[in-house]
Amino acid sequence: MKKGSVSYIVFIILCAAWCIMLFHKYGNSEKTHTSKDVPFENSHDTIHALLFYHASDYFVYRGSPIGFQYDMLKQMAKDMDKKIIITVESDPENAFYSCFTNDYDLVAMDVNKSQIFTQYLNFSEPHSYSYPILISRKNTKINDTTINEVHIPAQFPVDVTLVDVSHSAKWELIYSEHQSTEDLFELLAEKKCDFIASDYNLAVTLLPFYPNLKIVGRIGSDFNREWVLNPNNPMLNDSINNWIDQFKRTKKYTALCQRYHSTNSQVIRHSFGKSSRGSISEYDAIIKKHCKPYDLDWRFVSSIIFQETKFNTDLVGVGGSFGIMQLMPETALNYGITDTSSVEEQIRGGIKHIYSLYKKYLGIPNEEDRLYVTAAAYNAGSGHLQDAMALCTKYEKDSVDSWRNIFKYLSLKSQKEYYNDPVVRCGYYPGNHSIKYAKEVMARYDAYRIQYK
Repeated sequence: MKKGSVSYIVFIILCAAWCIMLFHKYGNSEKTHTSKDVPFENSHDTIHALLFYHASDYFVYRGSPIGFQYDMLKQMAKDMDKKIIITVESDPENAFYSCFTNDYDLVAMDVNKSQIFTQYLNFSEPHSYSYPILISRKNTKINDTTINEVHIPAQFPVDVTLVDVSHSAKWELIYSEHQSTEDLFELLAEKKCDFIASDYNLAVTLLPFYPNLKIVGRIGSDFNREWVLNPNNPMLNDSINNWIDQFKRTKKYTALCQRYHSTNSQVIRHSFGKSSRGSISEYDAIIKKHCKPYDLDWRFVSSIIFQETKFNTDLVGVGGSFGIMQLMPETALNYGITDTSSVEEQIRGGIKHIYSLYKKYLGIPNEEDRLYVTAAAYNAGSGHLQDAMALCTKYEKDSVDSWRNIFKYLSLKSQKEYYNDPVVRCGYYPGNHSIKYAKEVMARYDAYRIQYK
């Protein structure tokens, strides 16, 4: 058999294996669109985006998720007068496979175009660029007599070439299956490896917090940072590409690049330091301790506390709510808490209250939806959420199965037709405030889940 025929057969086998792998991963599942298990809605007014976690693209700053691509996606939706649902994925393999599904309108991930199957992907106009660099500890030298191992992050967006770093040294590339660039930075700092590859933009973000690490040199060509677009949306894709082309000419875009890709970025320095990634607040240990008996995620509780007080302990709110959890006096008494109770006692009581609310919504099948409703109930009171659910049951034929359905009627409780409905017990309520509250809590919680393991 000729060599060319053998190569062709190998290629066919690889294609078949790839298709089978994709089918098993996605084709036989009921995977929904977001981490919140919201069904994919191919509507003209909503953009569904998957954002692959990248330290300068998504992080928490002063209690709110921000980042280069996160801000860009938000700005695009605003300029195009559309809603946007952003799901953040920290696993490189999952993010890459999502590029080949119909789950999203766009996937914001840097993809290595040298891979065989990326030729079938639909890429946007470039929104920025970067290039690969070699990172080591400051006291590490390139060895000219033995092999130097370079660890490559999973789904690294470009091929690396080490000729320009050292002509005489021997190199071996170690490709990670699941470890991200952030993971490899930690391993390098802990002396568990000697060399890693990173893209320059990410290195600019991380290096200030690793004083023992340095850039050795450039190890590849520039690569465009692009979004993977859903080929089933040609009109939307044209709009996205036109927007990218126009936005890159604006002062807002220039400011965005300076804010996140500058070596002097104060946003990065004050919010993504190694120390700040270790804890959300000084009360982490207390929150974890009192969440454990109820199997509540301490990061969800922390997000509610930030929303209420930003971890301040001496605030007094409208109606007399007090302390770090802003419990109302009558509610606090149910848990043995007063305004003279210690901060730990207030946190314990607040967590008990959150859990009591959470239990009321166990009939909602999806965990994320239950947390949305729990957060709204913490703000509005469970009575108004019960009213919204009763209205939802009455008008939507028992579709009390997602926070979107419930929040629709929480919002409508400000209208006479609905707050006077016979199924409503608690009367008028301006629900949009609590909806905004819950969305901010959950957005921060999503960011906390990525940053704080």
